Amino acid sequence: MALVKWIGFFAVGAFLTAGSLPARGQDNGTIKGKAIFKGDVGLKKYKRQVLNTAKDAACKRAKAKIGSWKIILNKKTDPVTIRNVMVYVKEGLGDRKFTAPTEPVVLNQHGCEYIPHVLGIMDGQPLQVRNSDDTNHNIHFLPKVNQEHNFTQPKQGMVQNLTLVKEEMFKVKCDVHPWMGCHIGVFDHPFFSVTGKDGTFELKGLPPGKYLIEAWHEEFGTQTTTVELAVDETKAADFTFEPDK
Repeated sequence: MALVKWIGFFAVGAFLTAGSLPARGQDNGTIKGKAIFKGDVGLKKYKRQVLNTAKDAACKRAKAKIGSWKIILNKKTDPVTIRNVMVYVKEGLGDRKFTAPTEPVVLNQHGCEYIPHVLGIMDGQPLQVRNSDDTNHNIHFLPKVNQEHNFTQPKQGMVQNLTLVKEEMFKVKCDVHPWMGCHIGVFDHPFFSVTGKDGTFELKGLPPGKYLIEAWHEEFGTQTTTVELAVDETKAADFTFEPDK
């Protein structure tokens, strides 16, 4: 899978950022954990930056302040955890095939931000790109193996339906508003999750087996760990990112 370094958001409302299929017989194992930050949280580079949105008056009206999504540390948790980390099964599913849900995943443009910042979707699952702002947006996909899309949504309420068919992680940007960006992860299985405000993730419905689990963050890179599940077993798997090391 190609990983492009570059901003998650946990599942909110209608937005689907974590996939799972209903348990089928013995396919009911669970891996859960958190993305831990180990470093000096007081450093300036880890403080959430306020972005300059003065280029578009409509964006300024929509939101007084827009913060960068690249690094968001959950400092209220102990240990400190990281938001917007994509966690997924990288190896271990063998030749199993999974049917993509028919319910669309939504990438929204609201308040001149992409919501969610990190989005997971199965290959073949419908993707809806929406403009909820009263201003013009440009949506520019930058994949390596999927089709590149580059289109505008000049009016509020516009919706574009797309389908992604190959596994990869890639960046999306807005050519009109340079501060806007997000990441989409495409998978051929439903076992992925994005850490939210508490920095946790959960992968449900896994068959018994040995798995390589990978955690990806746009600034801190990737971490992997191996987890072996028995029937109807739940195991913990935490990931620790040490960017200052």
